[in-house]
Amino acid sequence: MKTIGHFALLLALGTASVAAVVPTSAAADTAPSVTVNTKNFAYAPADLTVSPGTTVVFTNSDTVAHTVTASDKSFDSGDMPQNATWSHIFAKAGTYAYVCAYHSYMQGTITVK
Repeated sequence: MKTIGHFALLLALGTASVAAVVPTSAAADTAPSVTVNTKNFAYAPADLTVSPGTTVVFTNSDTVAHTVTASDKSFDSGDMPQNATWSHIFAKAGTYAYVCAYHSYMQGTITVK
């Protein structure tokens, strides 16, 4: 319970920061992460294969809003304005097609295996 003691000391000093005293799990630190960039009205890469448990970070580099919306509606980023990021953990094997709700010609696929 060393962490609790440090937390109490930080609280007493008035400098507590939850992020500074809460240990992170080793699994979270080593979980794979990849990025899909939205630029020029396209997802890049449009087709991606990842391992189960991978976090895919979507970044909107366009000057207009986009979404990352699963074709089966199992996930949806909502409105992503310029420079916004959104991430989703793909935990189970399968193929996940997605589209921009505003620009239906923008399509991508995440394959988890």
